Amino acid sequence: MFRVSVCVASMVCATARAQVLLPFDLAIERARGAPTVTGAAQAAEAMHRAHEHSAVLDANPLVSVAAGARTTPVNERGFEGSLAVTQSFGVEGSASARRDALGGEAGWLDAELDAERLTRTLAVARAWLVLREAEQQLVGASAELENERQFLGLVGLLLESGELTTADRSAAEVRMVDARVRELTAEGALVDAQAAMAAELGAAPQGHYVTEGPLPHVADPDQHEVARLASASTELPAARARRLMARSELLRAREERAMRGVRFTVGVEVRRDALSALVAQGTFSSTLPFFAVGDREFSARFAASRRLEGEATDEQTRARALMAVAIHEVGHTKELFEALSARLVPATEQAVALRERQLQAGEATMLDVLDARRQRFEAQRRVIHATSEKLWALIRLATFVHAAGSNE
Repeated sequence: MFRVSVCVASMVCATARAQVLLPFDLAIERARGAPTVTGAAQAAEAMHRAHEHSAVLDANPLVSVAAGARTTPVNERGFEGSLAVTQSFGVEGSASARRDALGGEAGWLDAELDAERLTRTLAVARAWLVLREAEQQLVGASAELENERQFLGLVGLLLESGELTTADRSAAEVRMVDARVRELTAEGALVDAQAAMAAELGAAPQGHYVTEGPLPHVADPDQHEVARLASASTELPAARARRLMARSELLRAREERAMRGVRFTVGVEVRRDALSALVAQGTFSSTLPFFAVGDREFSARFAASRRLEGEATDEQTRARALMAVAIHEVGHTKELFEALSARLVPATEQAVALRERQLQAGEATMLDVLDARRQRFEAQRRVIHATSEKLWALIRLATFVHAAGSNE
């Protein structure tokens, strides 16, 4: 969905730019279709197909044909040939080991897919919240700049009447320039947030992203569920993927060893000699693993599995720490938001209202009103940031809880 509009606030555009309206739910939906997610899904699907269609035997039948002619003695000259079909069997369960290895890789890729979905969903949710905050901060910075312009104009009038000095005007100009710098900073932050949003979605839009719709509503996670899953956070997708990858390498190592174990080869051979006699016979051979037992291949896979198990343990520790931080952040950001929204902002709003009434009654000056408005702008700026951080903490914890619970 596209529309054309003039740039907001004081952003001057030579031409109107297209805006790509992006509700939060649509951003999350597009995150699930990101190239990395679809690629991981296709990889897991391919491995599952290979596992389902894994053959019962681990070797193909061998067909051999021999043809020639007998030259001596002269009275026995004629065409001779043979046809043989043989089949090799692994005695140590190599076919079964191959199916197990394919199943292990499929399970690992499933966990990698879950981890990529979680990572991409959180990245897009964070980018959307940062973009919404940048949009709101720019609006607030523009309003603050307008307030400083009014203040500077008032100081100019008072300077002409002799009630203020040139130093007062210089101080007012400094404050207006400072407000303009904050607006420019907010404009830069908005452009950065739009670029980050496009990068996370993995597609270049025909314009710049603009958030649309209300902020996402995220209910507080059930505290009993959070406490229960905190101890089971090893099953977060990243930790689970690393653990399954270690298991997959171990299964591959066993497959390598089984493929080079004792093997039997049985077959049937039919021969025709120069005297037109036909001979049919069975064949049997066996490979004895005395030297080439797959030590090189097994050792490499086994060593990789040991290394990955260590990484899995570290990932599990990080998962527990990540869950603990997420739980703490929900409470911390909620307290900060409530302190700002329930106490600081109402106090600044009341201060502005009181100053305006005092101005009407002749008990305050316009300077007092503008100064009260400055405090309100600062409080609103902090509430915007606190709102974004509170929602981010809730979204992250709720996503962790859902991911950990779905892996049980």
